[in-house]
Amino acid sequence: MPYRNILVALELNHREKPLLKRAVELAECHGAALHLVHVEPDVSGIYVGSLNMDLRQLKVKLRLESGHEIMKMLTDTQHHISSVSLPSGDVRQAVRLAVKEKNADLLICGHQLEHHFLGHLFSHTVGFLDIDGCDLLVVKLSDKAEA
Repeated sequence: MPYRNILVALELNHREKPLLKRAVELAECHGAALHLVHVEPDVSGIYVGSLNMDLRQLKVKLRLESGHEIMKMLTDTQHHISSVSLPSGDVRQAVRLAVKEKNADLLICGHQLEHHFLGHLFSHTVGFLDIDGCDLLVVKLSDKAEA
């Protein structure tokens, strides 16, 4: 059965090009819509003390920077990206919500090779293993940027 909606959870680091490449290949193979999600950290709990800092401006700045990073990642991609989401807050909750909103039947995440696989998998994606109606693909990420 082909996938219809593929959601890629990005951390936005230089190692994720193979992750995005794999997602594009699968989307093309299945004729699926490709959706991207990057969860911004929740900065509302940050104590700024005597610093003159507006947290709303910081949130906007982080979102703009993340959007810019996603656009840089997509420069070599010829495939149409159906949506890009930049929610903030808890990663597991935000990704679960994105899966539901996009009606995703495949969630693609990456893991770093220098970490122990099971430790990384269970610390970051255990909350994704039991999402009803959605398969999970974990792609190995190299410690070097792909050219």
